[in-house]
Amino acid sequence: MNQPVAITRLGTAEAGFEAAFQRVLHWSAETDAAIEGRVAQIIEDVRARGDAAVLELTARFDGVQAGSMAELEIGRAELLAALEAITPAQRRALEAAAERVRDYHQRQLDASSRSWQYRDADGTLLGQKVTPLDRVGIYVPGGKAAYPSSVLMNAIPAQVAGVGEIVMVVPTPRGERNALVLAAAAVAGAHRVFTIGGAQAVAALAYGTATVPRVDKITGPGNAYVASAKRRVFGQVGIDMIAGPSEILVLADGSTPPDWVAMDLFSQAEHDELAQSILLCPDAAYIAAVHEAIERLLPGMPRAAVIRASLEGRGALIHTASMEEACAISNRIAPEHLEVSSAEPGRWEPLLRHAGAIFLGAFTSESLGDYCAGPNHVLPTSGTARFSSPLGVYDFVKRSSLIEVSEAGAQVLGPIAAELAYGEGLQAHARAAELRLRDGVAAAADVPVVFDVRPVDKANHEAVLKLQVAAGQRHLVAPPDRSLAQVAYEPRGRALAMFDGDTVVGMMLLYDARQDDDKPANQLYVWRLMVDARFQGRGYGRLAMQWVVDEARRGGYAEVGLSHVDRPGHAGGFYEKLGFAYTGEVDEGERKMIFKLEGL
Repeated sequence: MNQPVAITRLGTAEAGFEAAFQRVLHWSAETDAAIEGRVAQIIEDVRARGDAAVLELTARFDGVQAGSMAELEIGRAELLAALEAITPAQRRALEAAAERVRDYHQRQLDASSRSWQYRDADGTLLGQKVTPLDRVGIYVPGGKAAYPSSVLMNAIPAQVAGVGEIVMVVPTPRGERNALVLAAAAVAGAHRVFTIGGAQAVAALAYGTATVPRVDKITGPGNAYVASAKRRVFGQVGIDMIAGPSEILVLADGSTPPDWVAMDLFSQAEHDELAQSILLCPDAAYIAAVHEAIERLLPGMPRAAVIRASLEGRGALIHTASMEEACAISNRIAPEHLEVSSAEPGRWEPLLRHAGAIFLGAFTSESLGDYCAGPNHVLPTSGTARFSSPLGVYDFVKRSSLIEVSEAGAQVLGPIAAELAYGEGLQAHARAAELRLRDGVAAAADVPVVFDVRPVDKANHEAVLKLQVAAGQRHLVAPPDRSLAQVAYEPRGRALAMFDGDTVVGMMLLYDARQDDDKPANQLYVWRLMVDARFQGRGYGRLAMQWVVDEARRGGYAEVGLSHVDRPGHAGGFYEKLGFAYTGEVDEGERKMIFKLEGL
């Protein structure tokens, strides 16, 4: 007597549903530390020793002894020979599937992956230039099983996109080369094929060796070692995604034969023990019928043990209050494969937002999508369909923005850019925009109409405290609150606010060196000068220093003095342009400068 399948049965109306539901969904994508450590060593070894490391690792992990990398590369002639060697039925199926996949991705290219541009009313050209990647690597699993469908799904969109060179890697444990996989490579247009796999293949593609060319992007699924390696080399190259266990979610209204749904659940469960198969249905009797079909059909499946482990470990049959609720739960799960097994699939499809692929109607089994429907079967897993998409032509092209601003357009865009750049404290950005203006300055950055300097008092104190130090000057200038605190305890100091009309644009601290206890001098000392980040680049600093010089003259001082910290970005050059000269003195890392008033 067969042992019953202990698949989880849940109902959304039950107490504790939410906690039980989360337990079903839980899966840790974290690779264990041991794998991460081994992968790191493999990648570094391949990066350092290239072909030699790949040969040694292929011998160790795949049991393939090769004297050179040339023995691990499959030429075009062998691929075509494999195409001739497979059965006529296999060849017809392979070529028919390839034609459908190619047609779908050609339409995808036409719809979303071509360059475009337009000119606005000012004659400015804006657009997007779409160009294919130069070289991509596609990883095709070859351990537990052979996957010619993965060859088609990775290589064909790359070919349609116009990728210059498609480099395929596929492990061949113990040297067993699968003719159907090689035939698929011939049909799909792979340019070079290497019989290497695992983390070492990913590393070879990412960094290049004397034989394996370095690629720009790596796509295709693999085991935990492959996933870990792709994660590690991301940034050196692009990757499509980090694939988790396979998933299927069936939304059923009870109109599909239970045997069909049971087998659809099996179709993902047979991949591996961590795969997930879930049924959502508002009909309790129908759920029971599907459960009975599972019990009845499972013993006849060649991979029954794997299916059972998957269903009992991560599968679930969930009774919902309605199809609407089922759709809402589906969106929370964001499954890789979503079957809408309903007599009215078009009624429910608008409610479904998150899924890798949506299969509509009872006759649309997920397996048709895996092999020959046309859309790509490389899909986001583990809930990442909330923000990710299936593999497609768009993964094998990249986009460059096109901008050609007309002279008229520069007059419109320049003042906008300058105003925002001044607000960010990026004066060069602002001035670069302003220089393109016919009058050389943005309207918002005109020379101040009414520049004035007033003592900091109760009326303007809060405005002074709100002054912003530019991001690139925070290592040079103290914030307003600290500056005011310093002068508050210094009777020889003066705190002054700089105004443009009624707007506070900066502040100064002046010091009467005549009253200095240690080294009295006939000097008006500029203790601090700060222009708000939002108002820099508009001449306020120059106007402030002119005011200081005039103030020194009014006070009968012989000179104006200041010092600046000797750090990158200091204002020494600015002061030199105003006539200040270095004295040669350095005090606690500050270089002293003076402006002599005699004869001026």
